[in-house]
Amino acid sequence: MVLPMVAGVLVVPDLIYRLGTDRFGVLSISWVLVGYFGLLDMGLARGLTQYLAEQKSQGRNAGECAFAARRVRRWMLILGLIWALILLALMPWVTQTALAMPEALRREAGLGWICLSLAGPPLLWAANSIGVMEASSRFAAVNAVRLPLGLATFLVPWLVAMWSPHLPSVLGSLLVVRITAALALALMSRIHFANPAVSTIQLRQILAFGGWLTISNIVGPFLSYVDRFAIAALISVTAVTYYTVPFDALIRLPTIPMAMMAVLFPLLAQSQGSTQYQEDQLSRTFVAAGKLLISFWLPGMLVCGLVGTLTLRWWIGEDMAASGGPVWAWLSLGVLLNGFAHLPYTLLHSAGRSDITAKFHLVELLPYLLLVWWALLAHGIKGAAAVWSLRCAIDAALLYLAVARLQPALQTAVFRITAWAFGACISLGLVHIALANNPTGWPNAFDTLWLGAAALVWAAWHGKNINSSK
Repeated sequence: MVLPMVAGVLVVPDLIYRLGTDRFGVLSISWVLVGYFGLLDMGLARGLTQYLAEQKSQGRNAGECAFAARRVRRWMLILGLIWALILLALMPWVTQTALAMPEALRREAGLGWICLSLAGPPLLWAANSIGVMEASSRFAAVNAVRLPLGLATFLVPWLVAMWSPHLPSVLGSLLVVRITAALALALMSRIHFANPAVSTIQLRQILAFGGWLTISNIVGPFLSYVDRFAIAALISVTAVTYYTVPFDALIRLPTIPMAMMAVLFPLLAQSQGSTQYQEDQLSRTFVAAGKLLISFWLPGMLVCGLVGTLTLRWWIGEDMAASGGPVWAWLSLGVLLNGFAHLPYTLLHSAGRSDITAKFHLVELLPYLLLVWWALLAHGIKGAAAVWSLRCAIDAALLYLAVARLQPALQTAVFRITAWAFGACISLGLVHIALANNPTGWPNAFDTLWLGAAALVWAAWHGKNINSSK
């Protein structure tokens, strides 16, 4: 998860130079869409993981599981084709009307959109293979493809931009990367689809789980990324670049707790039950995951939140630091809480309660859109970043409240984790306000060494007893 972020840090400055801010703004939106398309699987991949993990704990044989996996794969391929047709139909509106861009760039954007649309089927096919392998805890096999895929998402467009800076070439390279990844995952997961045995396995559970998860998969990323499209429509695609660079640098950091939760998801699904052993296992897992977040995620994000302007100045340049520094400061608050939110989110889904998270996203949708619109007009991209973090704070609070109600035995742990998360968020916010009103240039390059050392000491001291969680 970390290596692709490192690749992005290394190539983005040169990529902006080769493409220009307008083309890079379109490319950044395309990166969002490529990731977003992978979630348009109607929740079937995640539902399949939850279902297969639960069924295997109940003694279902491999043939019966292969039957369910094949059926879901067929549905997902059809969905991928449907989404591709829908996106192709939307191409004229998106490239000619929706986005504010130079006229000379619209034809390039149209051809690039075709490449993005065709990425739908391979993305959903790959998601099905990942879902099946994660149900069997084959994370090493999944990462054997995800690692080069993550690296190629940045490196391949950069290499292609050296040859041609035009969007069809750059976005076409992303399509080739996704097709290659889908084929590799299909090859590695073929054993889980072999020798299917027709059985009485009820797939209604997968469909019910996936139906609610679909709402989260559509609304959740929309809530996270609609601000970019709003900036492009209300301000300019150049402003998208000044917003996207700090956003992309920070939003990739929660992949670290996400990776941990992906490993815990099958275990949590097997721990959902009424036996004392299952209840104890669920409690131990939740408490240990919370301690990991407090010990490592919290201090790391505090440091990242403080060094935004310094990082952007070193990474991109003074213009990016001046325009993107305040955006980084506000976004860091939401990213900190977003990392903590993955724990209750995963627990609720492991219990089959994807309906709870979907309802939260629906409730948040309209107020968030109104606030983003107002914030952009009143405060520009800095206002959009502040509203995004406010939504993350509300979402995290709602998720932890839901876990406390669903699992009363976890209420003490929930209170402790949320106290640390929101206390750290408020403290970081106060520091940002103080630095904004009294600019002192802190922290400088030397100060970051002390901040990093303090974070490491905290992690070592606070995390030493994680393995003894009860």
